Amino acid sequence: MRIGFLTFSITLLLGAGTGGAAAAGQPESSGTVPPPKRLVDRAACSSLVRLKAPTDEAFEAIAGLGFRWVDLSALKWAPHVAVTNLVRDFEAEARRLEKLLAARGLRVANLTFDAVESAPFEQYAQEFEALARLAARLEARLINLMAPSLRVDRADQVAKLRKLQAIAQRHGVILTLETHANQITERPAEARKLCQEIPGLGLTLDPGHYYAGPNQGASFDEVLPFVQGTGFRAGGMSWKEIQLPWGEGPIDFAAIVRKLEAAGYPGFYACEYLQWDDGLDPLVEAKKFLEWMKQF
Repeated sequence: MRIGFLTFSITLLLGAGTGGAAAAGQPESSGTVPPPKRLVDRAACSSLVRLKAPTDEAFEAIAGLGFRWVDLSALKWAPHVAVTNLVRDFEAEARRLEKLLAARGLRVANLTFDAVESAPFEQYAQEFEALARLAARLEARLINLMAPSLRVDRADQVAKLRKLQAIAQRHGVILTLETHANQITERPAEARKLCQEIPGLGLTLDPGHYYAGPNQGASFDEVLPFVQGTGFRAGGMSWKEIQLPWGEGPIDFAAIVRKLEAAGYPGFYACEYLQWDDGLDPLVEAKKFLEWMKQF
């Protein structure tokens, strides 16, 4: 079915109580409180909309849509940041990215990296350290990790994530895990528990996986206090429908935004359409998302 694109006022979103100016990170003054910043100014686009393209082409496409912020992939299968290059020659890779970002008038909202289990931990920790250093240099807010798979030793992963959290904290960067089907964050209760066990760890909320995965659209409000990032794309109730045209499917994104803002969510709203062979043009869908964000 088609989602009704609800239009409601900023006053409703960011009004009195926990959703007010202070909760949204807006300055308060002794006189008139300045109007809240538009939510569209916190809209970002994942570089995965052009995951098969070189970094500059991805940036060009994102800037051409009107985005000012990019959610930048450091995934090894979509290396718009080449983490191995960061380890080998940090300055060269950092300067390359700074030059490309400046040329397109973009800034980095967040970075996304592979799961901890993707490499031997000594190597992974070295790469993560370089990425955290880059995040600090680019003033990116957080590094989002793909969550561990269901087959991992949970206690081992928690111990490793604590070490990574310490690295991120040292560089002044937030660390998050993505909520994702077939990974240990696929159920809200488990995602919340991980954040409670690892102080400082947050979540990047991909609501689609709480519909297509075993949660099957049940409430996930319990994770909202831990959400530090988002990855939005329309989706359905099965893996085959994990990516639908924006505006289709059962997910009420307006309600999710309202709840996040009421909880004082300080982060970006990132559009995360992936360049797959599924008949969708991720740039078209990202543009729809940006126009939708302008309603708020």
